[in-house]
Formats: sequence, structure tokens, C-alpha cells
Amino acid sequence: MTQIPDFRSDLTAAQEWVAGLMAAVRADQWNAPTPCTDFDVRALLEHLSCHPAKLVATATGADPRTLPSRADIDTNSPGEDYLKRSATALEQWADDALLTRPLIAPWGEAPGGLAVGGYLMETVAHGWDLAVATGQNAEADPALVAKAQAIADRALSDAFRGPGSPFGVRVEPRPQAGPTERLAAFLGRDWDESR
Repeated sequence: MTQIPDFRSDLTAAQEWVAGLMAAVRADQWNAPTPCTDFDVRALLEHLSCHPAKLVATATGADPRTLPSRADIDTNSPGEDYLKRSATALEQWADDALLTRPLIAPWGEAPGGLAVGGYLMETVAHGWDLAVATGQNAEADPALVAKAQAIADRALSDAFRGPGSPFGVRVEPRPQAGPTERLAAFLGRDWDESR
């Protein structure tokens, strides 16, 4: 059997990066558009903040797909609130046996370790969305992004792209794009900075 990777510490690092981005959102940016066309900045923060509950559902054998795709947030300290929820959620993953157990991820059944990897990929991608929408440094730790990209390469076929899917058709990244922007482009993200 192929070894199931352990992405728990990587997810923690991605959540810490995103929490820092959330904390730097200015009051005048809450309604700004993001590259994830379903969400403005406020809605994106609410979407990211629903992930901890979904992560707990996956760890405990429940179905995260039955949970809301957005959660109420503390608008005074969204980063701190998100980080607290995320740390509490990851406590549910302390048992290493969960990594190989079949569990329900947002896209269906998967070994727990790969489910955590899916949450990692989504966290990094939405971090990029938030950063570019709010004018922050949109490049995460390259080592972290490499793991998220490897997950995307393995999991995301063209059949899961396009209308009705959370992933768009691959976008050609800019020549000067860093690893996080290239991941976002692979996931179908595009961003016109003139918006």
C-alpha cells in the first residue's frame, strides 16, 4: 500500500498564513471582488471560516458536505478568530490512525491524510484569492505551495473543471508568476488587476 502523506503541519502553516492575511484586511476592502468569483472579500472570509467545522466533520466520520459553505466571523479580529477555530479543529486529527482511515472529504470518500491534503490545497488557493484582492503579498511559502500543487496535480482532472465545478479551466499563468499564482492558475483562477 502506498504511504499516505501527513499534511497536518502543512495545513497548520497554511492556516497561519491565511490568518495573517485576514488580520490585514482593511475596513474598506470587505466588499471588494476576489479572483474566486463566487465571493467578495467578506464572503471569502466567511467561506474560509467554515473550513474548521468541515475539518472536524471529516475527522469524526460525519459528512462535511452537509455543513454550510460560509460561517459567521468576528469582523473585529477575523484572523485571530479563524486561527482559534482552525487550531481547535486540528486537535480532532491528533490520532495518526485517521490518516489511513476512509473518511468523507468535501468531494467524497478519501483516506484521511488525502482529505487533509485537499483542505491544504483549498486553503492555499483561497489565501491567494484573499491576498491579491486586498493588495497583500500573495506568495505563500514555496515548500508549502509545492505540496498543495502536488495534491492538485494528483486530484484534479479536466472532468472536475468548468461550469458547476469549484475549479475553472486552467489559466496560463503570467511569465513572472510565483508558485502560488501558478497553483491558482492551475485551479482556474484569473485576476484582472484593473478591476
